[in-house]
Amino acid sequence: MDFTVGPSPSNEVVLSRFDAALFPKFRIIFEGPASGRSLEFLAQPSDEAERAVVMENRADKDITALRYYWVMTGEDGNVRKRTVSSDSYLVDVYHPVLKGGDRKLICRRGAVDGSLLDHLLGGGGIMDASLASGPESMRGVISLRLDIDMLLFADGEIAGLDTSKFAAELRSRKPAAEFVAKQIRLAQAEDRDNTPVLSALVEIPCLGRLGHAQGDPLVHWTRHYTREYLHAAGRKIGDVDMREAKLRHLENRPALPKFYRGKHGI
Repeated sequence: MDFTVGPSPSNEVVLSRFDAALFPKFRIIFEGPASGRSLEFLAQPSDEAERAVVMENRADKDITALRYYWVMTGEDGNVRKRTVSSDSYLVDVYHPVLKGGDRKLICRRGAVDGSLLDHLLGGGGIMDASLASGPESMRGVISLRLDIDMLLFADGEIAGLDTSKFAAELRSRKPAAEFVAKQIRLAQAEDRDNTPVLSALVEIPCLGRLGHAQGDPLVHWTRHYTREYLHAAGRKIGDVDMREAKLRHLENRPALPKFYRGKHGI
């Protein structure tokens, strides 16, 4: 099977096929139980090393958003594309997608940072970060390609073609969340049921879905956040009213930096 890696969208981010001699830290991922390490939840089959890529962030700033594609071509000529995205703005606690100076191992079913491995090998714990143990079958696939579609740095610099409009999706989250929260607060202030207006927001017509270029990402996120709030209604975890917790979450989405295109990216 032919495996290729598309060009990096930034001169400050280097993409290399995994080589155990060049990147010995990540070798443990493919060694399995024989490694004697307690990292089973990160283990990958040894043959996945042939289809793994190391991303090096040589910039002096964090990468805070990343979207890439696995493009698979079958024997019948059909092409499938799987989208993988991650960013630092979905939750309240900041965590970089890839720190400045750090490396990330990218496999077909997940990714792990070199700094995380250092932490784990030093005896540290982790809440939830794993590579799937059973990658999808490559039966009938004659070529595989990894393409980085978009990178975002912490200062707002964007690199990549961004064919699926990930930047617009990221920018839409905060205004969509604040709009939904405003409707809820207005209903509370007027002592009226917010269900009719929220139900209407869920049913706003739109094309496509989250993570795809079709349609308006502001509408996608408005529908998404409204569904989340409605799902939380009436639920409690201990003494915590999840409806109020979700409302505070909507009102406190992190602000994004002003996006710009750098001189050394595409």
